[in-house]
This record gives sequence, structure tokens and C-alpha cells, in this order.
Amino acid sequence: MGRLQNIPFDIQTYDVTFILADYVKGEHKFLSCVPSIKEDTCGLKESPLRQINSCKNGKLEKKNMAAVFPSKIPKNYKLCPFNVGMATLFPYSMIPNKEKMKDLDRITEGNGSDIEMLKIIAQDFNATLNLFYIFREEENPYLHMEYLNYLFNKTLDACAGGLYNIYGDVVAYSGIYTTQSVIWVYTVDRAIRSWQSLGHKVTDVYYFFIVYLIYSVIWTLVRKYDENSVSFVETIVSGWGALLGTTSLQDPKSLKQKILNIALIVMSLHLSAYIGAQIYSYLTIQGPPQTYNTVEELKVSNKKPYLQTSTKYFVQDKSYEEFANTSGDCKDFRHCENTILANTGATLIINTYLLPFQAETAVNDEARVLGLQENVLTVYHEMIMRKDFALQKKFQDIVTRLFEAGICDKLYNEAIGITVVDKAKITNKNILANSYSCTVGCEITLDQMGGAFYLWLFGCLLSFGVFLVEVLYEQLKSCNTVYLA
Repeated sequence: MGRLQNIPFDIQTYDVTFILADYVKGEHKFLSCVPSIKEDTCGLKESPLRQINSCKNGKLEKKNMAAVFPSKIPKNYKLCPFNVGMATLFPYSMIPNKEKMKDLDRITEGNGSDIEMLKIIAQDFNATLNLFYIFREEENPYLHMEYLNYLFNKTLDACAGGLYNIYGDVVAYSGIYTTQSVIWVYTVDRAIRSWQSLGHKVTDVYYFFIVYLIYSVIWTLVRKYDENSVSFVETIVSGWGALLGTTSLQDPKSLKQKILNIALIVMSLHLSAYIGAQIYSYLTIQGPPQTYNTVEELKVSNKKPYLQTSTKYFVQDKSYEEFANTSGDCKDFRHCENTILANTGATLIINTYLLPFQAETAVNDEARVLGLQENVLTVYHEMIMRKDFALQKKFQDIVTRLFEAGICDKLYNEAIGITVVDKAKITNKNILANSYSCTVGCEITLDQMGGAFYLWLFGCLLSFGVFLVEVLYEQLKSCNTVYLA
């Protein structure tokens, strides 16, 4: 036993259990050392070997395997500092006034799903969480790896803020806890309600006019055959008024003429129903806009892409590059968003940004921006740690548990904003719904029929103007009349 105590201190971090046999007593003793944290230096305390279990007469004193092979991970960090470098990427890490900060500036306020996850991890460690700002261009996350030196020189224990598994085996990883897609988004709008769009809805009305002309010709021929000829012009005018329900039909003189009049009345009723249905549909029903599901569909549309010049060719794909070659230029995510809104175009965006974008730009609770279901690129987010970090294994276990329990997704949605997520879902559903735009009853109000009243008022004014012209004409005519005695 004394000789075992001279084993180097480093052995305590390995999963090693010693078994000592006492053949006299018929007993085997299991010895190991479990490391713990020093409160003063926050390093590993040198732990002596101690008996953790025994086996006598073929029976273990403690049955569970954890007693035979105890965990070498310290369970209590004793409020020692847990130093984490935090990059920024919505919604994983959002730090106010980050533009004024420098590397390793202390973060006193901030939010995001990664920050909330680290608070949970630090609480499980019983550690004091210290967050430090680390600069990284969000548009070019792969180009900045300088902050890895802070892990190598042990300034930091871990780094987070929407990082990726791109640093090789020089660091340890937390394991994947969320995925994020890069997708094409494009602007959409419902057709604007106008009298021109109403005109498009009633384009089939010419069928009724053809029937009306046929009636007028047949009526004229029948009256002539019955030796009761009428003027074709008079028939045209009378038939038009009857079709629109504004005048009475011409008096029929025979059974044939009565049948023709009945046929025209039936057609008049159908015309009224047709016009009424189209006006009702025009005022209450709006179909969804043109949508696209794949990049190929978007490429053949009239949507022009707008991309950041410095990062547009981040994917080595011939089809993508052909589309990117047709793009206009924009400066950053926000500028690209504003540009496609102004030009009804398309751009690339991280899927996370789509929900706030939809919620922010919605009009009448309908989304103006939609995303393709096809991803251009999928990235996997992981936090990184020093390879010699004492709580590395425990860190990975906690992240795995949080992910499996759905906590990571919950924190992700909360970081975006539950109201933002809900509004985006509603606006997205509304713009795609091919249903009544009203909610209950679809009542047509006077405001919706305002155009008809304006037209009627214009007709009254025009009629009154003609009346004044006729009065003035008659007065001038009477003044120029020479009366003979």
C-alpha cells in the first residue's frame, strides 16, 4: 500500500483502479484516487489512494459499477472562475455595444442561447462564469481563428457564440447542439386589389355579349318572318338594356318571340349572378402569391439575386455559381435585406435571420419574405474547450443532456423571441393561405363598394353638366330667333 502511494500525482486523472489481494483474509480491496478542486488555486488537489470497494468470498461490498470505477471528473468547481470567450452571432450571442469592445473585454450584459447554456453549465459546475468578448466577423466566421491562442495559453477555458467544428483536433468540442442552414430568401406580395384586377376577374363576360348579339339577330329575323319587322338598332338597344336588367323587353307577338325573351331573361339573371360572384370574390378572396421550393425554380423566375461581393462564392457548386454570377451587390446582411425589399429580389441568409426578417417586414399580418425549403449549406454549431480542461468530459455530458431534453431548441427560440417566432409563423401561414381574407362572415361593406358610388356620383355630375349645356344652348337658340309680325 505504501508503495502505491508513491505513484505520480498525474495518475489520478486516469480511469485506473488498483486491486490488492489479501489471501489470508480471502479479500480483495479496490483502491483509486478521485481528484477534487483546490479552493485557493482552483487547480486539481493531490488526492491519496483510498479504498472504494472490496470483494470478500466472491461478493462485492458495493454492487454498483460506479463504486468500482469512480468518475475522475471533479464534481464541484467550488466557485472557481470558469472563463469563456464569447463571439457574436444571432441568436447564439448578442452583446450590446460590441463595436466599442476589444478582445478579452469583460462582458457585463448580453443575451443569447449560448450565454444561457453557459449559465446552466456553470451552475452545474458550481463555478463562477466569466464571459469575455472575442471579435469575429459574423459574415466570415471561417476567417478568424486568432482567439484559439487564448485557449492554448489557458487564458480561457472555453469559447462559444455560434462556433463550428472547424478547428481540427487542437481543441475539444462540446458536441453538436444545434444546426443552422444558409438558404435563399425572396420577396413576395399578394396582387394589389384594384379595379384593373377586378377587370381581369370578369374577362369571361364576353360570352354573355355573344349571346346578346345572337338574340338581337334572331329577334330581328323572327320579327321579319312574322311580317312585323323592327329596327335592328332598336333591337340592339332594347336587348342590351334587358340583359343588364335596366329596361323591359320588346313586346312579343308570337310564341317564338316569347321563348326568345325568356332565354334572354335567363341569361340576364346568370349575368347578374356572375358579376355579383366576381365582385364578392374580388372583395373577400385573395389567393397566395407565386412561391418557389427549389433553387432551380428561383433561378428561372424574375427574382434577381443580391449578394455580398466578398463572400458570394463561398460554395463550390456550378449551379450556385451560375446564379451568383447574375447577382447585384450589397454590403452586409441588413443592406441585402433592404435591397431585395426595394427591388423584389432574392438573397442568401442564415435561416435564423429569416424569422425576425419576416416578422419585421410583415404587412397586414402577411409575410413579404419567404425562404426556399432547399438549403444551400448546413452548418453544425459546437462550443470549443481547452483539451486539458479539467471539466471537459462533464461539459460534453451536460451539453448532450441539454440537447436531448430539448433545452437547446427552447433557448434558441427564446433568444430569437417567442413573440417574433409566433408572428413569423402567422405571417408565413397567412401569405400562403388561399382562403378568405376576412375572418368571419365575409361581409361586403360600403367602404369596399366605394368605387361604385364614386362612379355613380361621376355619372350624376356628368348628367348635370350635360343638362346645363342643353339649357344654355336653348337660351342661345331663343335669343337668335327672329319673330315675324
